[in-house]
Amino acid sequence: MMHAHPVQLGGARPFTRIAVQHFVSISGGKDSQAVLCKLVERIEHKGLEAFGNRVPRFLFADTGHENPITLDHVAYLDDWLRRRVDLPVETVSANDVPGLTDEAAFARKRAMLREEWSKEKRRTHHSGACNRRRNTWQAGAITRAEWMAQCDCPVMVSPPVPDHLIERALELLHPTGIPFLDVAMLHGRFPSTKVRFCTSDTKLIPLMHRKRPLLDGGISVIDWIGERADESAARARKRPIQSVRYPSGALNVLYRPIFRWSAADAFAISARHGLKNNRLYTMGMSRVGCSTCIMVRKRELRMWAMRFPAEVQRVREWERLVGLVSRRTAALGTPASLLAAATVPGDPDDHGRATIDKAIDWSRTGRDGRSYDLLIELEQRQADEDGLLCDSEYGLCE
Repeated sequence: MMHAHPVQLGGARPFTRIAVQHFVSISGGKDSQAVLCKLVERIEHKGLEAFGNRVPRFLFADTGHENPITLDHVAYLDDWLRRRVDLPVETVSANDVPGLTDEAAFARKRAMLREEWSKEKRRTHHSGACNRRRNTWQAGAITRAEWMAQCDCPVMVSPPVPDHLIERALELLHPTGIPFLDVAMLHGRFPSTKVRFCTSDTKLIPLMHRKRPLLDGGISVIDWIGERADESAARARKRPIQSVRYPSGALNVLYRPIFRWSAADAFAISARHGLKNNRLYTMGMSRVGCSTCIMVRKRELRMWAMRFPAEVQRVREWERLVGLVSRRTAALGTPASLLAAATVPGDPDDHGRATIDKAIDWSRTGRDGRSYDLLIELEQRQADEDGLLCDSEYGLCE
């Protein structure tokens, strides 16, 4: 049932104030920090009345794949927020959501794995032309038989997986308590640039788990989101304000208050409030979420490997574990790969994917991706001798 309070203004007719809950998603990055500043300014200038007398809530989704520096920065923001407006940053996790990464989810995966791995698997690799004919069939212009009659695409045949590999995978398929690793094990692979379940399973679903009871109860939700149009073409196609209505009548409003801002604008508002930035921005990183993100750039990958060998070792171990519960890699005896072929050119004989060590080797090459760059070798030598210097693509070292 929707909670509402009639309000009388002078001689005007009473109107209904709809109950609304404001949320801000905190990532530890510059853009969510800028949104945090904007909301704090609104609290200080207009009071909680501007939020319908409901205390705004600040949520951080802990994926288990963050750099320790980012976790420290979120703790710093939590301390600043408590001192400034006496409000905390709440931590959410995929582990909070029943059936997402818990033992029940792994039990379903184990049951499915035993059945599927015991059978032969066939998969057709359709060409671009064949995919276009399939689209024509799905549009109803031709029959399925007509599409298949012209399909001579190669078929990959995977034989049944040996029992000892199945048993090994079943022994490993139990929750680790690390959301990112658990969702990768449940999917039997790491996320890709096209299938980014890292975002959905470890961030969006846990965040919505906190909001859905309100929406179902008739309380509208306004999400303050740190997204800017100049980040990518996909984000530029979004709108500053979007909304979805739930059966209860409540609205979930997606509000992007810094949509037209530049990166410099985002840093500027933090500077006005005396807030420090995530130190990763001065270590050659353009992204400060996952360590490292599947969308990582070549030079950024090289700097990450140089600065954070412990993080590299962690990813290496995760690739080994996920490889053992993935049908293809388990049968081949190879690790899975965190970074997709769209990010890092991989081995064509291994479906175009590269393990973290191969990816780091590639990050140390020149533009041809094969020969090692002498300037990069000099960069490494200077780092070994003098330590790594401040490095920021946003000009934070100037």
